This record gives sequence, structure tokens and C-alpha cells, in this order.
Amino acid sequence: MKTTHTEKTDDLHEIIDQKITALVLEMENADWPTSDIARAVHDVVKTRWLDTASSLEEASRAVSKNFVSDGNEG
Repeated sequence: MKTTHTEKTDDLHEIIDQKITALVLEMENADWPTSDIARAVHDVVKTRWLDTASSLEEASRAVSKNFVSDGNEG
């Protein structure tokens, strides 16, 4: 996946960083090791979000640019 840095994406990265930092702090306070938390966050993001996004991008690239669905492809 290609990421371009703009003010808008930098803002998004900052928001996500803040949210993950809060989650990590909360989990550390519940006695979870930081390394376990980081691995769990990585695994969830990869399997739930990145793999799906990559699959959708691949499918989009595989379809011709002038494809028009009639709703009967399945």
C-alpha cells in the first residue's frame, strides 16, 4: 500500500498515534507487557484492515478501467 504524506494524512497519523498510545497505556496499567500489546495491535491491524485493503486494491487493479457492472457478475 502506498502512503503519501500530506497535511491531512499527517493529521490522521497523529490522531491514530494518540489513540494507540492511550490504548497501550491502558493495557500496560492492566499489567500487559508492552511487547505483547504491540504484537497484538500489529496482528489485528494487519489481519483485519491491511489484508482486506490490499485485497480490495488488487481486485480494483484486476478490473478493466472501463468496466461497468450490471449486477450479475457472481
